[in-house]
Amino acid sequence: MKLRKVDKIIVHCSDSDVNTHDDISIIKEWHLKRRFKDVGYHYFIKKNGDIQQGRSVQKTGAHCYKNNQKSIGICLSGRHEFTDEQFSGLSFLCKLLCDVMGINEKEIYPHNYFNSSKSCPNFEWEKFK
Repeated sequence: MKLRKVDKIIVHCSDSDVNTHDDISIIKEWHLKRRFKDVGYHYFIKKNGDIQQGRSVQKTGAHCYKNNQKSIGICLSGRHEFTDEQFSGLSFLCKLLCDVMGINEKEIYPHNYFNSSKSCPNFEWEKFK
């Protein structure tokens, strides 16, 4: 199978610290109510670090205006509260995707890089990078 050509990873947050929102199914529900075809993100990282599959990486996401076609969207559960387990999961997933999809490790961005009116992913990017 030929993989969809992507050249970057874009990191988001769910903008909610509510415990019951710590699951990709909730995000999918929100996105479907907004008339998305599916959940917009390719991956979701729960507070405990578990990585959940969202939209297939073979399908274009719906997570970053004008940058969906060639990117993979990863969303961390949370608004202002993130865990070490999430950052470990994010690091692992980014390294794996870079290897498998041929993405340059320098092409991992916070959502607000593409939209300065957003604070997403709501954590100090330098701490992750």
